[in-house]
Parts: sequence; C-alpha cells; structure tokens
Amino acid sequence: MQCLADALGECVAAGEATSTDLFSDAIALWLGLHGLAHQRAVTRAFPWPKDIAERIIGALAHLNDA
Repeated sequence: MQCLADALGECVAAGEATSTDLFSDAIALWLGLHGLAHQRAVTRAFPWPKDIAERIIGALAHLNDA
C-alpha cells in the first residue's frame, strides 16, 4: 500500500494529481482497481466502455486531466 501511496505522491509532486490524503486515496484506488479486475473477470459479456480503467484511475487518483 505504501508503494501505491508513494507513486500517487510522486504524481502530486509532479503536478499531475491533486490528492491531499495520499494514504486514503491509495486505498480507494486499490479497491477500485480490484473491483474493476473482479468485475471484468466475472462479467465478460458486459459492454464495458473502452476507457473505463482510465475513468476509474483518473477519478480515484485525482489526476488533473481525468
């Protein structure tokens, strides 16, 4: 988890993200990615938007151009 928080912190330092709570946002991102991976694995016939991963990652990581 610390690795993910550190990576998010690097994005903030580079001006690419606006997180103000790195650890909590890293947890949210981790949960969102696991949820996406699980749902894609069990609902293969669902018409997933092509950019769903980017939407989830951008929103949960507070990326600037999300």
